[in-house]
Amino acid sequence: MKLTNYLRKNRIRANAFAKMVHVSPATVGRWMYDEKMPFKIETFRRIAAATNGHVTANDWVDASADNSRWVVLAQEE
Repeated sequence: MKLTNYLRKNRIRANAFAKMVHVSPATVGRWMYDEKMPFKIETFRRIAAATNGHVTANDWVDASADNSRWVVLAQEE
């Protein structure tokens, strides 16, 4: 699920989510509008934890785009 959809569906503001994952509200805004994506594994983990697994690292990769520069992170067992 895209982060924007998750936040809207659950009525969570970007600034509240930013506090949950320990980043700035501006960073969350950039993620929401696909200007940037997280680049630290720990950030992906915090996002997944804060969204109860609804938004994962794999959700940042668009299957229709050329994603040769992105690394898809597998879930830990």
